Parts: sequence; structure tokens; C-alpha cells
Amino acid sequence: MKNKLDKQMVPIQKLVGQHILYCYKDSHFYIENAVSFILTGIKQGDYVVVIENDRLFRLIDEKVKTQLRKGQLNQINYVNNFDFYFSNGDFHTPTIISSFATILDSVYAKRKSIRTWAHVEWGNLQEITCKIIDFEVAANQTVHSMNTTSVCAYDVDRLSEPLKESLMRSHPYQLTDDGVICSTDHQKFFK
Repeated sequence: MKNKLDKQMVPIQKLVGQHILYCYKDSHFYIENAVSFILTGIKQGDYVVVIENDRLFRLIDEKVKTQLRKGQLNQINYVNNFDFYFSNGDFHTPTIISSFATILDSVYAKRKSIRTWAHVEWGNLQEITCKIIDFEVAANQTVHSMNTTSVCAYDVDRLSEPLKESLMRSHPYQLTDDGVICSTDHQKFFK
């Protein structure tokens, strides 16, 4: 499986400044893809920001630590996803984008290229659906302007079909278990 995942990440290396959607179904594949994304970034000299919940980060981190030297581990910044997305008390797009830009600015000061892996989770789907779409449009613009490769991951079982379709339209690329595909709906979304 490792070879498949390594091959899968090769196209992402060429997607600097792009916003990539990952709707995952299997947590095992999710962890393997996150690990591969992080390792590929570190090997390229990127600084990697991982916005993830504590439970999954521990599983990802265990695998990453077996592959990297101590100095390379300093190139990874972990941010708890619940703290990140709900730092304003709710899912508040301007606060999230501002926090994201602050994290990236501190890395840019070190003259490092950046890639981010963000697992978006929330409590009540109905309360947040409109906010997620607004957030993803703003995030797409921020990622592009800051020339960052970013993956936004969602558990597909927690997405309504309309939300999933909106997410697919708001991301130019989609990560699947088989590779990275270009979204044909993305262009329609921004016209």
C-alpha cells in the first residue's frame, strides 16, 4: 500500500497554491494519506501545518516519527482542529482565515514553503453548512494568494449530499484513494 500512496502524492507536489478536497470514508486510508502528504512535504523541505483532532493526530504522528529525524519533526506544526475552527465560540470564517494567515505568516518569515492538512469537523451539520461553504471559498482565495498547497479533509459520512456537491465545486482538485483529480465543477462555481 505504501507505494500506491507515494505515487498518489506525486501529483500534489505540482499543485503549489492549490486547494484540494479530500472526502474520506475509511480512516485507515485517511491516516495513510495524511502521513504520505506530510512525509512528502518534509522531504521536499516544506513546513507542514496539520490541523487535526487529538486522536487522529496521535495515530498520524506515531507513523511520521518512525520515518523522520528529530530535526525534521520541527518542520511540523500541529494545531488542534476544534480549537482552530471554533476559537471564536462558533465556526466564524473571518477568525479562522485570520488565524490561518497568522500561522502561515510566521512560517513565511522563515522563508519556507508550506503545505497544510486540515481536518474540518463540527458538531451540528445543520448549523454550519452555510458557514462551511463561505469558509471554503475564502480559504481557496487565501491558499492561492499565499501559494500554499492545502488539503481540506471531511468525513464523507458526515456530509449531506448538497454540502458534498458544494465542496466539490469550491475546490479545484480532489484527493481520492486512487489519486488527485481535477474538479470539472470548480470552474462553474466561480463563473
